[in-house]
Amino acid sequence: MLVSYDQQANVLRVTTDTPAATAASLLDDPGVAVELATADGHDIVGLIVMGASAYIPFGKAYNAENDTLLIGRKTGDPKLTTENGDIVGYWEVDEDDPDGFRDPIGIAIRQASTHFAGISGPAK
Repeated sequence: MLVSYDQQANVLRVTTDTPAATAASLLDDPGVAVELATADGHDIVGLIVMGASAYIPFGKAYNAENDTLLIGRKTGDPKLTTENGDIVGYWEVDEDDPDGFRDPIGIAIRQASTHFAGISGPAK
C-alpha cells in the first residue's frame, strides 16, 4: 500500500497494486472517494480523501490501541465488511435499490502508523 499526501491541495491518497475500475463516495461524506477493483464489486483498492487535514496528523479518527485510522463509520454486520490487506471497507445496503446495492459508509486502515510513516499534516 502506498500513502501520499498533497499539502497544498490537502488531499490524501491511498493506493494498492490493483488498478481501480470505478469509485464511489462514502455515503455520509462525498469528499472521500473509495476506489474499487470492479464496477459491481466491493474490493477496495484505493482511497482519496479531500480535506485530509481532519485526519492528518492522527486525530480522533485514530485508535492508537489497535493502530487503526477510521474514515467514516463502521457497520455492525460482518456480512457488510470487506477486507483487502490492511484496508477494511464498511458497507450499507441501499434499501431503495431492488438489487440490494451496497453503499460505502467507512474505511479503516490497519497498521496506520506504519503506512502513514513520513506523512505530515498540512503546512502551518
